[in-house]
Amino acid sequence: MASGIESRRIQDTPIAILDFETTGLTPGYDRVVEVCVVRREPGGDPEVVLDTLVNPLRPVAATEIHGISDEDVAQAPTFQQIAGDLVAAVSGCAIAAYNVYFDMKFLASELQGVGVHCEPPHFCLMYMRPMLGLGKRCRLEDACQEHNIEYEIAHIAAQDVQASAQLLEFYLSVLEERGIRTFAEVASLKSYKFTKSFSKDPLAGPAEFNLSRGGTKLLSRSVSPAPQAIDDTKHRVQEYWDALRTVVADLEVTDEEVEYVVQERKRLGLPKERLRVMHARAFASVISQFIGDQWLDDREVLKLRRLRQCLSKLGWAPGD
Repeated sequence: MASGIESRRIQDTPIAILDFETTGLTPGYDRVVEVCVVRREPGGDPEVVLDTLVNPLRPVAATEIHGISDEDVAQAPTFQQIAGDLVAAVSGCAIAAYNVYFDMKFLASELQGVGVHCEPPHFCLMYMRPMLGLGKRCRLEDACQEHNIEYEIAHIAAQDVQASAQLLEFYLSVLEERGIRTFAEVASLKSYKFTKSFSKDPLAGPAEFNLSRGGTKLLSRSVSPAPQAIDDTKHRVQEYWDALRTVVADLEVTDEEVEYVVQERKRLGLPKERLRVMHARAFASVISQFIGDQWLDDREVLKLRRLRQCLSKLGWAPGD
């Protein structure tokens, strides 16, 4: 029987901070095109243990968001080839991500493709702000700015995950100051879906799943990246997409969150044609997730209606 991590001291538990870039929002249909993992051992400093582009074995999409093209991943390893390395990177750990609902869905989908079925314990750095009373849910860029962490939005997995690791260090210091020692005590602060995963055990090593590691050459975007001119439109698209993805991550969209994205839309001033593309992609992704089990129940229909209303308020929704 799994004992989980609920009673474990946070400071004594290895933590793996994970970030994916993907071809879209729908696990199973969309694929991972980049992964980076920073691992924090108890008493140690966060360290990058895996960083590579991934060949999705399908055309790359969302290039306007993450900047990765078909040519970039042509010589990159496939997920199957790096699965053992990824499992080794997160084995024994509680997994953290800035938008954990997004990243964990892709982790589960990709691992299922290589025969690994599991739900390791995980928590969300985006939700740690409201859990600790430090502010509302927001984009990674906004959280970093508020907590004096250097970060420029790039959608490069290594940059995003290292900024997330610095946020984690800040949140851990807050937890320590407040005498919050265990994962169960974190869960008691506020009830979020991810806290249920604290009853699970961390992922075992790759040998447990008959996976090998270190057998393929990795391809990182972080190695001497070529300087690029700043593209203002691309930057604004990335900012709006992050804001939109932030509020749809858990498929529970509140009026407050819609107002947040409305203000971001006004600030960024993107043309309606751009908004339509991103809104259509977000709506299609949610539909794909709901119908993956060949069943669409009343609760899911209500969520789709709510999402459509929100997207319409933001400037465009399917059917407008």
